[in-house]
Amino acid sequence: MTLVVGHRGSSAQRPENTMPSFELAVRQGVDALELDVHLTADGQLAVIHDATLERTTDLDGSVADLAMDAIRAADAGYRFQTDDGASPYRGQGLRVPTLPEVLEWLPERVGLVVEVKARAATDATVGALRESRVAEAGLVTVISFDEQTIERIRELDPTLPTGLLLVPFDKVERGLSWAVEHRHQAVYPWEGDLGLDPMPLIAQAAAFGVRLGCYVVNEPQRMQQLDANGLWGFVTDLPDVARAALGRAGG
Repeated sequence: MTLVVGHRGSSAQRPENTMPSFELAVRQGVDALELDVHLTADGQLAVIHDATLERTTDLDGSVADLAMDAIRAADAGYRFQTDDGASPYRGQGLRVPTLPEVLEWLPERVGLVVEVKARAATDATVGALRESRVAEAGLVTVISFDEQTIERIRELDPTLPTGLLLVPFDKVERGLSWAVEHRHQAVYPWEGDLGLDPMPLIAQAAAFGVRLGCYVVNEPQRMQQLDANGLWGFVTDLPDVARAALGRAGG
């Protein structure tokens, strides 16, 4: 069964990487959540995609240069807009969460895909996961676009499943070969790089014993095709659409 992974939660319908986004994705029946982490100036793990605050909050500044308390002062719902241009989460008290907060809240049946956005966050991420029941239950995968980052994760804790993200137009075959050589469990290319017929790459990954996922899939027909061909999992902004497309509506 192809896994449905909520991209920063249910990010088309709630402010990305916030608790309402994660909570909605879980209600919509995701198999796992994907989120991003950066290290703050005081050594905490902020769940935020960008290295800076301005795209998703009402404040400016670099996450790495700010303490978590200062980041908490930002309105994490400030920039989110619905299709009609409304801003229903502005001023509603949404804050940037920390990774330990999400780990403590995460329902038992839901997996987690943690993207380490900067090398500085690597050691702290592994430390946080080691202390969580999520890692003990085998429900977490740690991923990065940076090969040195996931090599470091494996060095710190060989029991944590790790995966390589591929930039768009990178060769999926290269990623699969690298994962096998370095003993990583998963590879996540951009979905377009799987091609119109994804079966050959899916079969190659299966032969290698590597989990092949992809990002970001929002079209129902593509979801159905990937599922029919046995893809391990895909990341989506629209978990409810994915569940319905795959005949699994209702979490």
